[in-house]
Amino acid sequence: MLAADKLLLQSNVKQRAIQLREKELNLFNDNFNAVGTQSAVLAGFAMTSFAEIDLPHNAFYAQKACLHLFVTISICANLMCTASTTFVSVWGSGKALRGKDGSMFEAVDGMNDERAFIFTCFGVGLITTLLALMSAAWILMTLEVAFVATCGVAWSIYVIVRQARRIHSKFGLSKKDIVSFEDMIAVGDRMYDNHPRSRRPAPEPAEEEEPDENAGLVSPRTKPRGTYDV
Repeated sequence: MLAADKLLLQSNVKQRAIQLREKELNLFNDNFNAVGTQSAVLAGFAMTSFAEIDLPHNAFYAQKACLHLFVTISICANLMCTASTTFVSVWGSGKALRGKDGSMFEAVDGMNDERAFIFTCFGVGLITTLLALMSAAWILMTLEVAFVATCGVAWSIYVIVRQARRIHSKFGLSKKDIVSFEDMIAVGDRMYDNHPRSRRPAPEPAEEEEPDENAGLVSPRTKPRGTYDV
């Protein structure tokens, strides 16, 4: 009975932990879908600018080189972000729901580790898209208008970087602030130790045997039946 109570308690604690991890899994999926969608849109803009813009023949070589370089980096970074979010969402969710015991924890932790690479690709794609816009301004616009456009693009890049750092410092979590679900197992063990049925009674002391009054009258050597001392 005690073993059954212990297994039931551990099963309930583990089930609650899996439910909480499932919420975290859904949160990661929503975040990755949002980032992947925005990256796909930026990749489409960069591809359109790469294919549709007709560059004048009198443009400087450095200007055209910068435009082509920034557009290429933007397309690659955004497609890497889109592909990574797709792979993580599909394979991570599949392992969490269809894997063996403990796959939910491994999948969620793995998705958390992939966040840094995905957000880095998204940031690089966003910044290089703005840099490609600035390069196109110097090719297609007059000198005065290109200078004003460059100031606007530079200000946008500064604001984006500053906002990203400020918001990350405001809402970012350090390792000591992240909830550890391993504590729930320890809580379950302590609950079981404090459970009334888990307290086994202490063994009763053994009763002392009363001395036999006829013990001294019996000879320690056993004599065979039917013999007599002479």
